[in-house]
Amino acid sequence: MGFKNDWAQATPYLGFCVFTFCWANVIFGLDTSTFGSLQVLPSWLSRFGTNGALTVLQKAIANSVVYVGRIAGTLTFEPIAEKYGYKTLLAAIAGVQIVSVVVQLAAGNFNTFIAGRTISYIAVGWIDGTIASYASEVAPAALRGFFSGLLAPMANLASVWGAGMCQHYAKETRKIGWMVPISVQLIPVVAIIICWPFAVESPRWLAAHGKPDQALRALKKLRRKEDVAAGVCEAELEAITYAIEYDRTHATARWMDLFSKTAYKQFIYTILFFFFYPSTGNAFYNAYGTTFFKAIGLGDKAFTYAILCQLMGMVGGLTGLFLTDRVGRRPLLIIGSALLVLFDGLAAGLGSKAHRTTTENNVVVACWTLMLWSAKLSWATHAYIVVPEMGGIRMRKKLVMVGTTVDVLGNWLWGFSSPYIQKHQATAGAKIGYLFMGFAAMALLFAIFAAPELKGRSLEEVDELFSKFRWGWEYKGYVTTGVGAAVAQAEHGQQNEGKANDHVENGDDENEKEVSTRVQVHAAAI
Repeated sequence: MGFKNDWAQATPYLGFCVFTFCWANVIFGLDTSTFGSLQVLPSWLSRFGTNGALTVLQKAIANSVVYVGRIAGTLTFEPIAEKYGYKTLLAAIAGVQIVSVVVQLAAGNFNTFIAGRTISYIAVGWIDGTIASYASEVAPAALRGFFSGLLAPMANLASVWGAGMCQHYAKETRKIGWMVPISVQLIPVVAIIICWPFAVESPRWLAAHGKPDQALRALKKLRRKEDVAAGVCEAELEAITYAIEYDRTHATARWMDLFSKTAYKQFIYTILFFFFYPSTGNAFYNAYGTTFFKAIGLGDKAFTYAILCQLMGMVGGLTGLFLTDRVGRRPLLIIGSALLVLFDGLAAGLGSKAHRTTTENNVVVACWTLMLWSAKLSWATHAYIVVPEMGGIRMRKKLVMVGTTVDVLGNWLWGFSSPYIQKHQATAGAKIGYLFMGFAAMALLFAIFAAPELKGRSLEEVDELFSKFRWGWEYKGYVTTGVGAAVAQAEHGQQNEGKANDHVENGDDENEKEVSTRVQVHAAAI
């Protein structure tokens, strides 16, 4: 299907529902950019610093302890989402954020303020899994990359907003200089509260929890009027329901199943996606971007550079978002990784020179902005697109939980260790970029040889794609069979009569063939 036909499947209400959930990631974007800048604001340092500055230990604590809250959120995401649904989690996110902002505003010392941020990061841990999982389940297959990846540019937009606010208060010494940026974090909460009653729960979640009537009503709201009138929604829900029934009959959803024949590769790939996301420079910049520019002698324009970097990150995220459903996931991962190797290396080489010209300083800043652009084009966006596409029906939420936990641990490690890493001559100052360049080179090799291409696939097809090892370039041309293929054809609005079993391999389970045939009958109504 072409670009026009793909986007013809989108509806205003689908966009409304996804954007309602994406407001939650504005919370995260505001927090990361605001706190990265707060650490050099005189108004905040005079209240929470030590003699108007942060010690090395305080920097490490401020940028790492919060991940205790985030890991609590990631570890509880899957059981809460499975039992109560995504809408309930979104309401909980809003409630927790209100408590967090109140604690931070009322804080009288450094420890209390950090405790308030830690509370907020419980919600951030839920946000990581909730938005991408919800979007991947409600969006048509042809548009899943765009809607699943929206959380990244929304966070970047919020980061630009937060950095801009902090620049305005860069010389403010009164408490208003830090209280306004913290208070603004309630704006996305208000947006969630207003929109929440009008958004629908995921039809897949409703179908899996014995609520077919509600699932059908939700699906009809999300899909085009002509599809509703033609009975496409009934066919799509029928295919999804049969896929769920088949999966429950033939498989389990235990944690140990992550190491099964079809899941262990997805488990490993999930870890790698969320390892490369923070380890190519993104996590370091989020925690220490403004501070880093000051440390290498660019302090007079540190806030301006911070805004520029966040703006370029947003452009990179949007570029990836609009291209992922056109050119695929793998090409963007390969291109982004190659550029990360280049820009991380250049930033480290030039930035570590004892004496730099104005031109060299400009190149260093350009490398950091382009590094962030490349990270958002590739791993920062696609970790939240590809991983929620993996896992099939049973293991998707567990894989998202694993991935976001790895992300938390990676961000915590970089947040806590970076001040100490930079105390050593080999990695002092901009030389830390050489570490990021090494990880980017590893990411490039993974993207070339192993990263799966899941563009246009239904969520139910993925287990079959991982039934045996495939090189990264082999995923695109593989023809799936059975229930997963039927759901994909229903989502694409294609006639699938006779196709689901055209490529059935010898030894296929007879029950799978039977289920596939039943799905064909319903999906053929399209």
